[in-house]
Amino acid sequence: MSRRSRTTRFAALAAAALMLLSAASCGDSNAAQTGDTSDSTAAPSESAAPEESTTTAATTTAIKITTTTTTTLPPLPVMEEYQEWVGKNDDIKGWIKVGGTPIDYPCVQGQDNSYYLEHDYEKNEIRNGACFIDYLCEFTTRTRPANIIIYGHNMRSGPSFAKLTTYCPWYYSGFNRSGTGFQIDQYLENPTITFNTVWEEGTYKVFAAMFVNTMEEHGEVFRYYRQRTITSEGEFYNYIAKILDRSQFYTDVDLEYGDELLTLSTCYYPLGNNVDTRFVVFARRVREGESAEVDVSKATINYDPLYFKYWYQVYGGSWGGRKWDTTKIKGFDEYVKAHPEEFEDADTTAVAQ
Repeated sequence: MSRRSRTTRFAALAAAALMLLSAASCGDSNAAQTGDTSDSTAAPSESAAPEESTTTAATTTAIKITTTTTTTLPPLPVMEEYQEWVGKNDDIKGWIKVGGTPIDYPCVQGQDNSYYLEHDYEKNEIRNGACFIDYLCEFTTRTRPANIIIYGHNMRSGPSFAKLTTYCPWYYSGFNRSGTGFQIDQYLENPTITFNTVWEEGTYKVFAAMFVNTMEEHGEVFRYYRQRTITSEGEFYNYIAKILDRSQFYTDVDLEYGDELLTLSTCYYPLGNNVDTRFVVFARRVREGESAEVDVSKATINYDPLYFKYWYQVYGGSWGGRKWDTTKIKGFDEYVKAHPEEFEDADTTAVAQ
């Protein structure tokens, strides 16, 4: 695959310098607040004690994405390459690898979303923490959550998700309304992500990445981290639509109800440390019998993603509305036409004030 020119990278604006500085240091500055156990550097503060879903596994109709459906199949053994790791810590549930970055780490899952903020995968106390799976994502050896949510610090050292932000088109250029210097080379060169559970291998196709706010005082908060289960078509379509509205780029990856999702989340502070924001990458699992190849030639930068009030106050403008190809979500248009009331949401309007 040919590389696009990167000659604009080092002509970054002052905004880029601020963005890179805060991205590299946000884990350090927040971890220093030892009295804070609110996931401030990985998961939004609310996710340390998220609201429980009112739905149950019994209402799930898409078997492929159910995690608690009973099965008579015998449990799968831990794969040989992970046996030593699990022997050290049975909280290790998988391994994440993102090409083009140093992200190649074990993933742990604790009893809450706080412990592994300041403990490594061997349970040593360390402010670098570990990459950890949301504690409410349910696994068995045979089943996975509808949406596997993994958090990681954005820090200079140690296992972290700092380089996850290279999927952001303005990572190297800083934000500017013209889009000068935007590029998606990281996506073009690494359109898939590997996440293996300790029992099974898995490849996921990246379909979106977004920059979002976590504090209501700065505008609308999209609580992506609550969507661990998906219990209906409408719930799936609504969730994916909100992601694509905010996505920094569009891809040729199609989606359909029943797809298994992977969500990777890290802190990212281009607006300063007082504006608590996240960068999140979304992917969907390669379906059984499907090729893992992705036609990246059809990927495009979205120069007008949906942001939040504070962003527009700083940079001006407003959201221009939905532009992504709705036919990329199988059955979406038909469902929206039949259930328009489910899609009457503030997310579909510009948020500038």
